[in-house]
Amino acid sequence: MKRIFLKSAVAACALLAFGAHAEKVIKIGTLSDYAPFEYKDASGKLMGMEIEIGNAMCKAMKARCEYVTMDFDALIPALKAKKVDAVMAQMSITDQRKRVVDFTNLFTLAPVQYVAKAGAGITENPATLKGKVVGVQSGSTHETYLTKRLPKSSSGIDMKVYQSMDQIWLDLESGRLNAAFADTTVAHDWLEKSGKGKGFAFAGQPVEDLQIFGEGTGIAVRKGDPLRNEFNKAIEVVLNDGTFAAENKKVFPFSIAPAK
Repeated sequence: MKRIFLKSAVAACALLAFGAHAEKVIKIGTLSDYAPFEYKDASGKLMGMEIEIGNAMCKAMKARCEYVTMDFDALIPALKAKKVDAVMAQMSITDQRKRVVDFTNLFTLAPVQYVAKAGAGITENPATLKGKVVGVQSGSTHETYLTKRLPKSSSGIDMKVYQSMDQIWLDLESGRLNAAFADTTVAHDWLEKSGKGKGFAFAGQPVEDLQIFGEGTGIAVRKGDPLRNEFNKAIEVVLNDGTFAAENKKVFPFSIAPAK
């Protein structure tokens, strides 16, 4: 009996020791169709600026990241349902979202702008969009802006909502849309890769609306989750050790880092 007890005690201690050194896993909800931040290569591997920086942050937190991809409008529900521990998907920090989730400190800057055929006469002035069809991503601040600030009943702008930016760019190219309304960062990527060659360009100036678009993007966690503080420390690490700047330089000729 003593031998059995001793073996059981040793096994229990071993399990406790394993648990104490078990690798911390953080499940991060993200996208797979938001280049250059998140996208899949030909082999199906998830890549992008935000993924690379996310991996560096998880290393700083001594944790392993597991990315869970889904549609943008499913991210906050998945976070609240504990299907993921955090959301990193260029999500703008807004008062509306802060009612249901907590955000880290500012992570990136993300101005918004229209994209249209060069010479179409479209600008940030709503009058130039009257009678036009504008594409936005479902659940985005761009959808909120058009719904609240420029409803069709008063502006004459026809909004079309899509699940992904890839679908928006395809319909813009085919002429089913007159304009797309998106972050300048993701629009810049599309314009440089294929849009400019087909005659598309930024239309007008960036649209400013701090109440709807917020001041930039952050990483979302559940209300009261201490993981927020861990991510804040990791953000500081990648901003100060050159990781963020190096990844930024790979995809943009301008910085999207928050001002110090």
